[in-house]
Amino acid sequence: MEAGTFPNGKFQEYIEKYFVPVKYISGPDAEQFYRFGISIEPAFLVLDAEGNRVYKKIGFFEADLLIKQLDKARKKAAHMAGKNL
Repeated sequence: MEAGTFPNGKFQEYIEKYFVPVKYISGPDAEQFYRFGISIEPAFLVLDAEGNRVYKKIGFFEADLLIKQLDKARKKAAHMAGKNL
């Protein structure tokens, strides 16, 4: 992910436009992994404004596929909040 997906310009633009990214690293941030029930990396979470998990995806993804997955999560979060995108 660090070498392929994350540096992808299209992915970076999408993340900057729609998300506030936070990166947790296993070991130092173990309590966050436990908090969200994650036992394997990489994991992608989308949280609502109150910090509740709206979406969770585990695994490696190419940039375009991950954008599609995160777009679904973003729309689900907006729907749950009663907003239209």
